[in-house]
Amino acid sequence: MKILDKYIIKGFILPLLYCLIVFYLLYIVADVLGHLDDILKNKVPIQALTKFYLSFSPLIYVQTAPIAALLAIVYLLSTMNRNNELTAMKASGINTAYALRPIFIIGIIICLSIFYVNENLVPKASLISNKIKTEYIESERKNKGLKSVKNLTIYGKANQMIYAKSFDSVNNKLGDIIILEHDKNQNLRRKILAKKAIWLTDKWRFYDVIIYRFDKLGQPLGKVLTFKKKMVRMPEKPSELLKGEFMASLMNYAQLKTYINRLKGGDKRTINRLKTDLYFKLALPFIAFIMILLGIPFALTTVRGGVAASIGISIILGLVYYASIGISLALGKGNFFPPLIAAHLPNIAFFIIAILLIRRAPA
Repeated sequence: MKILDKYIIKGFILPLLYCLIVFYLLYIVADVLGHLDDILKNKVPIQALTKFYLSFSPLIYVQTAPIAALLAIVYLLSTMNRNNELTAMKASGINTAYALRPIFIIGIIICLSIFYVNENLVPKASLISNKIKTEYIESERKNKGLKSVKNLTIYGKANQMIYAKSFDSVNNKLGDIIILEHDKNQNLRRKILAKKAIWLTDKWRFYDVIIYRFDKLGQPLGKVLTFKKKMVRMPEKPSELLKGEFMASLMNYAQLKTYINRLKGGDKRTINRLKTDLYFKLALPFIAFIMILLGIPFALTTVRGGVAASIGISIILGLVYYASIGISLALGKGNFFPPLIAAHLPNIAFFIIAILLIRRAPA
């Protein structure tokens, strides 16, 4: 490895690590202050607190690595520009793009690491943090949580796709229910419609029930059955319905894709929302590399105020990038954009912007 490569790698890695550490500490401080009353009131053990905040490490890394990479590249190149190191490098016949090869390789490594951590570590760590938060930090409020859920959709234990327009978690009532029951080969066996359902200690009672039965070819079988009241087999307890609704955010790509496939025939808005999350899992890793590309032209251009000004501009640019991602995802989940476009549009737009800015920057 050339001396210049080592110098550039060191100049990039150290600020990157500093930024990641600072972001992690800032998150912990903010979260501790936000939950201080609950921590003191519930006398949360120090071991539980330590495990709780360590479990956030994967998620914080995934969320902050791109902006940390942006700050690192801006700091590195701005410092080299201020010290005339870039001028000396060009005078020696070394092109800036060629010299930045190690950074591009590190950027690809960061992208791969984000994908790996988000797929394998974030779901497990989130389960641990949610469990500790429920059992220790918010133990007095665990029964005062979400009272009502709209458009609840889960895939149940009995091979059932369960959709309810509303779920009252306080009174354990479901409204406007559709249940698609499948066999082991995922062939539709029954479609159950009901006006409402109420949890009775250990089972659900459904009201104004209509049941359609189907053969293995998906053709209607026999007469349509109707009941004013009926006990329908649905193993999920009310608490499990809530867990199933929010477990989708804790799945990796393969699990979420399987989950979406099982929901075919259900509420389209819910499926579009999940598809947006699914496609974004593939778009997320590329953010770090695009952030690096965005930082290069700002660092190469002389800015009044020096390194601090360049870092300030890059932070604003990074926040605009993150804001565009949030807006695009919201539009996708709201059915204004197709899920695939909503997930990838910000990356495509800012990649084009980065390339245009690099072409206009000093060589």
